[in-house]
Amino acid sequence: MSFFDRKKKENDDNYSDLNNSSYQNAQPDQNSFDQAQGQYNDAPAGMGTQFTPNDQNFNNANNNGNGNDYFFGQDQPQYSQPDPQAQPFDQQQPQQSPMDNGTEQWQYTEQNLQNTLDQSADLKSQLRSQLLADRSYCNHVLRNTNSDQVDDRQQATDRINEINKSLKEWFGTDEMANEIYMDENRDYYIFTDDLAANPDDDTSKMWQQLTMTLAAKGLLANAISVTYNDQVDQTWMNYQNAGFVDGNAFLLNMYNELQGRNLNTPVTPAEIPFDADYRVQHVSDKVDKILDANDKLVMEVSRSTNHQLQIIRHYKDNSLLSRDIFDVNGVISATQFYDHRNANKVVRENFYRQDGTLVLIKSYTSNEPYIQLFSEGNVLISTFDSDEELIVWWLKNQALKQTEATIFVSVNSEYYKRLLSLRDSGFEVIPIVMKQSENADIISDLIDGTDKVNAVLAGSDQVNTYLNKSSKNKLDITTLKEIDAPVYKQ
Repeated sequence: MSFFDRKKKENDDNYSDLNNSSYQNAQPDQNSFDQAQGQYNDAPAGMGTQFTPNDQNFNNANNNGNGNDYFFGQDQPQYSQPDPQAQPFDQQQPQQSPMDNGTEQWQYTEQNLQNTLDQSADLKSQLRSQLLADRSYCNHVLRNTNSDQVDDRQQATDRINEINKSLKEWFGTDEMANEIYMDENRDYYIFTDDLAANPDDDTSKMWQQLTMTLAAKGLLANAISVTYNDQVDQTWMNYQNAGFVDGNAFLLNMYNELQGRNLNTPVTPAEIPFDADYRVQHVSDKVDKILDANDKLVMEVSRSTNHQLQIIRHYKDNSLLSRDIFDVNGVISATQFYDHRNANKVVRENFYRQDGTLVLIKSYTSNEPYIQLFSEGNVLISTFDSDEELIVWWLKNQALKQTEATIFVSVNSEYYKRLLSLRDSGFEVIPIVMKQSENADIISDLIDGTDKVNAVLAGSDQVNTYLNKSSKNKLDITTLKEIDAPVYKQ
């Protein structure tokens, strides 16, 4: 089913039927387009009704007295002889003079004319809102359809051209910024390289603004992070408790998913390998050294505050060989191997599933692929030359497989440029620009059209105005809701 067939199925009214009074406005608030480009922002959208000539006031005014109205400048009325049965003169109601009656006529007409003008203004505002809403939807279709979906793309393009023609006819310009169309049938995700345990004010404010903006549209955004972080689940809970994100939203962390930490399977905490001739030397409450029979250092064991096994460093002849890293369940999660000539250089990293099987190898030597991904049966699935390649593969083939997803990503992300390639696979990728001064090269590519971006989330009205005026291509822009960010507490 194409996007347009689905749209028609979801809505009884066709967006292109602009004369249908039951046309439902799309959800974006279209009143935020650039003041310099359109003069109709102040008119309330969606308040007009179809004007009907059979206005009740108009009918009453022209049928008062069953056609015996008096008009200024016409023949004066004829007076009949007094009726003996009539009430005494002093008890009769005063009669309306022809002058007064004529005044009522033009006042009625003037009022009806004003009503007509008001209705016309309302209808123009409603029309503008509907046209921009439909154009937002068409741009939305173009953003998340594959290049081989020729019919959908052509239909969207043709409709945009028709909409622009109507905008120019009625408002003198089509240079009006749409808001971003939000489809309730899609899944929305906020992408972050890592989830900072102690985010700065700008970061926490961004999360809150995104959450509030989507909530106002009846939507919820989940999150995606792609950095190895053993404390990421606890950090996410802290974000929820602090109100940065919706309490019902979930987090997808690439390493958690690849290693199967979210499967809720029973796990057995690891034990320290210990020979009979080893002895323990307590260094502190959290650190122990393991010595052999010759008092040579074999291992250094570190524990967390709750005495959970955290790191084991392996030594030989006082040289660091490797480092085992354990997750929050006390299960081995990764092992780092060091250059025997340089204890500060990691040459390889192994990552394990909860059941102990190898899932990923990262090699930092020239004679091996950078990343190797293995199945549970230890069969090589694929190799990757960069973290970006692995991230895109994981998003397409595992995390967001068979979903219609929109990804919001800050232009400050290390992986922003590479994530734009997901658009070729039908995903919608929308950059977030919180400040116009940040990441100048990326902003320049955005407004110059280099990255072919046509939708942006702006952190403020100032950013919205800057992007709208500076961009060489037309952008759909939604300004994030402005809120006061509370002080983050752990």
